[in-house]
This record gives sequence, C-alpha cells and structure tokens, in this order.
Amino acid sequence: MASLEALGTSNIWRHLGISIVTNDQGKKGVKITNTDVLKQVHGNVHGGIIATAVDAAMGVAVNEVIGPDHYAVTVELKVNYLLPVADSDIYAYANLVKEGKRLFMGTVDVYDEDDNLVAIGSSTFTLITRREN
Repeated sequence: MASLEALGTSNIWRHLGISIVTNDQGKKGVKITNTDVLKQVHGNVHGGIIATAVDAAMGVAVNEVIGPDHYAVTVELKVNYLLPVADSDIYAYANLVKEGKRLFMGTVDVYDEDDNLVAIGSSTFTLITRREN
C-alpha cells in the first residue's frame, strides 16, 4: 500500500473525517469536515482538532517523500491559534523545512473556507524503516 493511501485508512482519520485535498496551487494537504462533535463548549472547533490537522498535514508532506519502505511518526508538535473557527471546514498544508536521514521538520498553515489563516504550526517527524514480518 502506498504511503498516502495508508494515511486515509487510519481509524482516527476516518473517525474525524480527515481527507487528503489538493489546493489551487497543486499542493496536497488535509481537510477536516466541521461537525458539531468537533466543537468545544463555546461553539468553535476544538483546538485539539486543529492540532490534529497540523499533524495530519505534516504526515501527508512527509509521506509524499519517504516511500513505502518507511513510515514516520510525530516526535514534536507546536500550534499557535490565530482565529476561532465556528462554521467552516479546516484545511492544512505543510511545507517541509528539513528532510534529513532520520528527522523531518516542517511548518503548517491552517485555513478556514474563506482562506483566513486560523493557525500556524510546526512539527518534527522521525523516520522508521519498515520491518518485514
């Protein structure tokens, strides 16, 4: 199974409604469809969901370059929340800053449907070689 295809089979991706999307510039990222179950008590998308979008978008960027013989896992994640999101789906796109032999570091921009920048994040992933069973 190709790396990007595998991401969509994740239980958490299916549960949260995460899908891989491509923006107008041809960049792959993720979309999380907004539903009431993703909102906190004040009616906005929960910050943990936005952090998950950052993590998932970074996963897409890393998996585009590592190939099927490896997988990568998050070792660090930071998010700055800029605007609340109430009634919009969210979109996140990562830019790889460092592609090392073991570590990948990137930045992520998170937008609402109106192209407002609602959060920025950064993340580090570590590369793991798949073992044959």
